[in-house]
Amino acid sequence: NVGTSLLPLIVAVDTSTAAGLVIGIVGFMTYFRLARGDRMRNVLEAALGAGLLLFGMHLVSVAVAPMREALLGHPWWEQAVENPWLLAAIGAGFSMAAQSSSVAAALAVAAVGGGLLDFGTALPLIAGANAAGMINNAVLIPGETRPGRVVFALQVVQKGAGSLLLMAIAVFAALRPEAVAALLPAEGEIGAALALIFLAAQIGGAVMSALLQGPTRRIVARLLPMNAVETLSQPAFLLREALGDTEAALDLSMREVARLSGRLPQMIEHVREEGDPGAPSAAVLRAAGATLTETTRAYLASLLDAPLARDQVAVALLLDDAANNAGALHEALADYAHEAAIVRAVPTAQRLNEALHLLLSAVADHADTLGAEEPELVLALLGHRDRLMEDLRQRLSSQNELTAEEQNALFRMTVLFERIVWLARRL
Repeated sequence: NVGTSLLPLIVAVDTSTAAGLVIGIVGFMTYFRLARGDRMRNVLEAALGAGLLLFGMHLVSVAVAPMREALLGHPWWEQAVENPWLLAAIGAGFSMAAQSSSVAAALAVAAVGGGLLDFGTALPLIAGANAAGMINNAVLIPGETRPGRVVFALQVVQKGAGSLLLMAIAVFAALRPEAVAALLPAEGEIGAALALIFLAAQIGGAVMSALLQGPTRRIVARLLPMNAVETLSQPAFLLREALGDTEAALDLSMREVARLSGRLPQMIEHVREEGDPGAPSAAVLRAAGATLTETTRAYLASLLDAPLARDQVAVALLLDDAANNAGALHEALADYAHEAAIVRAVPTAQRLNEALHLLLSAVADHADTLGAEEPELVLALLGHRDRLMEDLRQRLSSQNELTAEEQNALFRMTVLFERIVWLARRL
């Protein structure tokens, strides 16, 4: 917000000469191929972008002249200039349409420079534009995750504090116009003064949002608590502070992968006859597992950016593969649970569910010990089931009492069963 508030200040300054010089130099160097190397070409492209921005701001300022001729003397505009609330509504409309209060403030500064508005009438328009920034950010809060909700809530606080400051200045200007007139600079510099006031409002709002960060977080958490997916997506062991200690970071990563693997039996609780109805649904665990997998892999990627010993690199890569396997298991088990729900009343499906739950429980117990207890036993339980599943599919194809939908679901369950066992063995 502070950075983009420089936009109105650029409009208040005549940038046509600077923009023309930059665009001309870049064009000259490009035409005669004076740029050698990618670095110089990138510099020229950045300079051209800056030059076009400056020239665009100049076009905004000069475009006010024809608008001034069309609006001055118009009865609607005369009423709007005399009504600060209507001016604030116009500024809010510009801000919501452009999704930027800085753009609306830049237009107001250009209008002041072109004689369409004066200082006192431009202030309500800018205050309304800044206040509309609260709405622009507030409507995005419900659809965000917890960090996103906090970010947009802090934006609302920032815009709200800045709007109060602008509103106070506008009220003072309306009540004491003679005092304000004495403080204003020369006629041609009023736009710049307005731009500086807008910049000060953003800085004041930023300071206030920083001071109110703690209360804002608590209010957001109370009004919009995390749902089940967000709660289960939060890592328990991945501490950023531990990235400086490679051994500790690897240990924490292994514990996070083990924690993710320990959820595997819960994925099919809702399709078992004696399953726990209070367990999270497979869809919730799938979404949470995908997020936690990516978080773990990103943590390991950050760790691999540091200089590591060869054995530490090997462990980090193995853990990355393990996290990827755990995420793939969540995906496969969610698909399995979807198919199992279709044939829940079929005895064969229930026997498959119980067998799979037994295998996954062994995997979860093994993960709970961080792989320290009886790995040979777990690997023996996770032996290949290809022949067994193929025999089962042949028997199912001869059962006429099953519908086509049930047969298809059972076939898919056997295929997914094989994939889950294979992934669990790799894990």
